[in-house]
Amino acid sequence: MEERKKTEEITEQEEQQEIKEKESNQEDIEQLKNKVEKLEKENKELKNELKKLEKEKDEFKEYSIHLKTKFEDYKDLVEKEKKQIKLSTTKMIIEKLLVPFEKLKLSLNYKDEPEFVSAVEMVYKDMLKVFDSLKMKFIIPQKGDQFDPFEHDVVDKYETKEVNEYCVYGVQSIGYKLEAEVIKPARVIVAVKPKEDAPNGVKEKVEDKKIPCDENTCSEKQTVEGIDSKEGDK
Repeated sequence: MEERKKTEEITEQEEQQEIKEKESNQEDIEQLKNKVEKLEKENKELKNELKKLEKEKDEFKEYSIHLKTKFEDYKDLVEKEKKQIKLSTTKMIIEKLLVPFEKLKLSLNYKDEPEFVSAVEMVYKDMLKVFDSLKMKFIIPQKGDQFDPFEHDVVDKYETKEVNEYCVYGVQSIGYKLEAEVIKPARVIVAVKPKEDAPNGVKEKVEDKKIPCDENTCSEKQTVEGIDSKEGDK
């Protein structure tokens, strides 16, 4: 009887244990099911996000292609406008030079006539008017002017006391300037101290030293009309 009772108790315990295990398994299944559902939901969201990103990528790709095409068109347009501006500028300059050129060409037919020099001078003045209309300025250094490395180009040095050292002594050719840009610097001869007056015969670079020029040496003014006849005199 006692043994039977023990057997029944064991059986009951086993049944309870089995029930607990089933309940535990059921809970695990429910948890797994919830996790699976959550993962499926996250997966679905990720798929939607991926589709959205792919759509945006395609849109950006299409936009970049469109932008590149527009930029290439813009470059072509700018290049075309640059060529047109260059052509228009060249045409304008040529048109301004045609009148003096035709006058000069006509004058050459009478180069043996007494009036030839007057005709050439007239053409020369017409050329000056053209340069003035183009707002081109002449760089015409005067004897005694301070050497300017931005507008002058030293072609020679001349030992003299007639003007201050590092000042312009002579002009070989005038210069030309458009707005603030020097097209061609004036070619000048610069005064330096005679060797016997210079200590140890050493001369400093023209560009490294500037001395105020003697105002009395600047009185002889040269103009663009007269500079050519004096070129090379010094």
